[in-house]
Parts: sequence; C-alpha cells; structure tokens
Amino acid sequence: MNPEWILRVVLIGITHWILAGLLLQDLAYRQRVVGGKKWIWALVIILITFLGSLLYLFFHPQVLYPEDRGRTKK
Repeated sequence: MNPEWILRVVLIGITHWILAGLLLQDLAYRQRVVGGKKWIWALVIILITFLGSLLYLFFHPQVLYPEDRGRTKK
C-alpha cells in the first residue's frame, strides 16, 4: 500500500469524526430538526461517512452561527 493513500484515508477519517462530534453536539441542543426525528439525523451523521455531516450542514445552516441555536422564528 502506498503511504500517501493511507495518510489520506486517516485524515479523512479524523476529519469525519471531529465534524461528526461537533454536529452531534449541535443536534443534542437543537429543539427542532428537519424531519422532526433527531435519532435519524444522528444515524445519518455517524453512518454515512462525511456525506452525512455535509447533509446535516446543508439542512441546518444555523450550525455555523451558534448564537442562534435554540431560538425559534416568529
């Protein structure tokens, strides 16, 4: 195996688990999610490597602005 290929896989794995951890923490504190079921989002984030995290970010852009977390629109 090529060491460069192994390094890429390891870095993608580390990036996935860091991002997944941050998003799972956001999911735990969020009152409402798209689809209404938090456990489905948790499975998507964990099981669909990297793409699940990107999907969550796409559907919940407020993740980038934590001061808005917990607020509801009027």
